[in-house]
Amino acid sequence: MNASRHHKPANSGSARFKQGMRALTGGVTIIGAYGPDGGPVAMTATAVTSLSAEPPSLLACVNRSASIASALKARKRFSVNVLAADQIDVAKAFGGQLDVRGTGRFIYGNWRRVDDTEVPVLTGSRVSFECEVSHVHDWATHHIVIGTVLDVHFSLAKTQSLVYADGSYIALG
Repeated sequence: MNASRHHKPANSGSARFKQGMRALTGGVTIIGAYGPDGGPVAMTATAVTSLSAEPPSLLACVNRSASIASALKARKRFSVNVLAADQIDVAKAFGGQLDVRGTGRFIYGNWRRVDDTEVPVLTGSRVSFECEVSHVHDWATHHIVIGTVLDVHFSLAKTQSLVYADGSYIALG
């Protein structure tokens, strides 16, 4: 392999990076929490992954300008809801692709509040993880949030997963 072919800092700008990352297929999730004012906040995210089985934990990358960013630091509890293929409208609403903002987004999907952890959980998602923030690391424009999983809620329905690739939502499975 020619290493020089892969290392071209002069051509590795943000636009090229974003274009390249569109080729990386990712599962679609909604990260949800309650903000400092007590109202629900959430965002669509594909930058979520498992981190460890012992203790059960995951990692989520959240832009510091996102409405949920301050909630993750203030409230310390959040949910990660893995979307089913029939939840494209929910993904679009919380991804800023529909003309709704703030709590108005919560008309999309069937949300319930989990009493023990006080996080919003999306009914009908393939699986929902209730998490507690263990650590937040700042990197450039983003928070890298490590969450310890407190509980897992599985869907009873057998549904396809929703993934995002090349700028499109796709059913998989």
